[in-house]
Amino acid sequence: MSSPGSSSTSRVSVEGQAPLPKPADPAANLSSNEIAPLSRNPFFHVVLSKSHVRRSCLMGPSKDLIDILPSAEVPTVLKCGGESWDMVYRGHAPGRKFFDGGWRKFVKANCLVEGDACVFELMANSDEKIVFEVQILRGDLPEVFFKRDRIGASEQKPIVID
Repeated sequence: MSSPGSSSTSRVSVEGQAPLPKPADPAANLSSNEIAPLSRNPFFHVVLSKSHVRRSCLMGPSKDLIDILPSAEVPTVLKCGGESWDMVYRGHAPGRKFFDGGWRKFVKANCLVEGDACVFELMANSDEKIVFEVQILRGDLPEVFFKRDRIGASEQKPIVID
C-alpha cells in the first residue's frame, strides 16, 4: 500500500531498519572489456573471419536484421567502449548489404583479429541514422574453425561428440 508522497516502486523497509538499496543496473560499473547484458533490441553476431579483418574487409548485418533496416544508404554509427565510428550502411545495394567507409577503422582501433566475435545490438533505426552498440568477445579460436573443409562445415564432415 502506498502512502502519500511515495510510489509503488519505492524501496522496501523493515521497521527499525534502513530501506534496502535499489537493485543495481546490470550494466553499471562494467569495464570496457566486460560483457554487458543485451536489451530487448534486435541484434546479430559474427565470429570474424579473414574477410572481416583483412585490408579490404567487409561487414554487414545478418539477413534477419536486413529485413528491418532501411533499403537506402544510411549514416551508421558503431559504438563500443565509450567511442564511436561513423560509416554508411548500403541498404540499397543489390545482394549483401554492407557497412562502408568506417568498418576498417573500427577493426584497427579495436585490434580485431580472425576468431574474435562481435555482437551488434540495434539501438536506433531510421532512414536518417542507424546506431549499433557493439560488444567484442576475444576469440582465440583454433585455426581449424576457419578452414574451408573444416569439420562441421557440411553433412559430409559432421562434428562428432563422444
